[in-house]
Amino acid sequence: MRAKGLETAIRVGGAVVVTAAALLAAVLESFLVPYYIAGIAVPIAGAIAFVANWRLAALAVYWTGGRWSVILTSLAWFAVVLLASMPTEAGSLVIGSGFNGYMLLLAGTAGIALALWQYFRPRPNAKAPSAVGPRPPAQATPTATKESRP
Repeated sequence: MRAKGLETAIRVGGAVVVTAAALLAAVLESFLVPYYIAGIAVPIAGAIAFVANWRLAALAVYWTGGRWSVILTSLAWFAVVLLASMPTEAGSLVIGSGFNGYMLLLAGTAGIALALWQYFRPRPNAKAPSAVGPRPPAQATPTATKESRP
């Protein structure tokens, strides 16, 4: 009974840590949006968002043991990014409507979409019967001649 309680605590703790990491990554990415080198917009926030969202989802599945934890990281990231892209009453805006802002939204969403596809795509079931019929039995000897095959 103690082992099951410990396993549950690890899974819940993993979900909390990964969700907090997604929140922190989204805040960091949001403040990296206005990144320029010599006057040229560099979408470093978008690159980080893609990789972070994709790999944090994998870490969430690993730590929690369930693929539904991908949704925790996705919702946490979207919540921060949507809040950062809305202007306040004073007019302050963290994620502006420019190249870097759009790249952050696009690349971060693409990372989440890749993670969702990776863990929720339909997979063929090995135990399902085929539409053609049952498979023929395996050949007893691999060196059997053509005449002795069924």
